[in-house]
Amino acid sequence: MKKRYVIGILVILLFAILQAVCMWRNAKPIERIQPDSNASGWEGAQELDKRKTEVKQIAIPGFESMVFKKDQKLQRVNFYNPKSNECLIVFVLYIDDQEMWRSGYCAPDNGYYEIELNEPLEEGVYEAKLLHKCFKENGAVLNSASIKFNLYVQ
Repeated sequence: MKKRYVIGILVILLFAILQAVCMWRNAKPIERIQPDSNASGWEGAQELDKRKTEVKQIAIPGFESMVFKKDQKLQRVNFYNPKSNECLIVFVLYIDDQEMWRSGYCAPDNGYYEIELNEPLEEGVYEAKLLHKCFKENGAVLNSASIKFNLYVQ
């Protein structure tokens, strides 16, 4: 009986060793992140050409805070794409890092006075941001900007 017990343990041990060897052979080596070899030691800002270019700037209206009504999906806002822009903007409202509303493509000199949130909010103060995703009319992606603000729900 004791001999069977020892043989059983040896078989289990041998099986475990074979499994460990198979796993070790199939494991991929861990790759280390390599710094960019084209970068050089930073010695301060260099003198750059200061001639003006014909690059158009995108105007992004900002604000520090906003007030919403509690327990309501429909909210009054002033989100707009300034007339001076030559791009379409998709607005995305995040409240406490959760997407709560997304617009379609908003043309210059257009905007939103009322939006419908994904869900109503309870009374309180929230961290919010309005992401401006900018596009050319052909769909090419331009820069984006994010306006962070305090949202007061009353």
